[in-house]
Amino acid sequence: MNSRILQVFQRELTCPICMNYFIDPVTIDCGHSFCRPCFYLKWQDFPILTQCFECIKTTQQRNLKTNIRLKKMASLARKASLGLFLSSEEQMCGTHRETKKMFCDVDKSLLCLLCSSSQEHRDHRHCPIEWAAEEHREKLLKKMQFLWEKACENHRNLNVETTRTRHWKVSPVFLYLLQELQLAAYLRNRNNYFLL
Repeated sequence: MNSRILQVFQRELTCPICMNYFIDPVTIDCGHSFCRPCFYLKWQDFPILTQCFECIKTTQQRNLKTNIRLKKMASLARKASLGLFLSSEEQMCGTHRETKKMFCDVDKSLLCLLCSSSQEHRDHRHCPIEWAAEEHREKLLKKMQFLWEKACENHRNLNVETTRTRHWKVSPVFLYLLQELQLAAYLRNRNNYFLL
């Protein structure tokens, strides 16, 4: 494939915020896509109304949906990159001179197939690196989704309470009670003055 076309293809699968391949990409109203974690972090202070990072259009965000096709394409590109990374010299097992393809969940380390069946790691849980990366990515995304939903809920609750407070401040009952409290404080101060 032409290297220029490959570069364009890679750029289209790259989040404009983190500059890495998309992780759980979401597409907002204007059509631009971002990694869900990047979107949450970039717009955490504005959970409802946001501005697109690329075109500056204001958009209202609620239930963001994953762009499945973009996610699959980015995953394929990530796996191809991982293949190049794993074949590099630094990812070779020093003992067996084989590529480290397994992840040890107990030690949180990369192992070659022979090391994963060694006495030291035999009883540990192992899986291919791609699976471990995807599993950890999914766990992180679920936690971020929960935190984002909580932030949105807190933002809505804050708006409700702010509105209630405003209504109380202009309420005739509130104004009457405020005047009564001020009068009581004035009379208390006056009595204290005369008692001295």
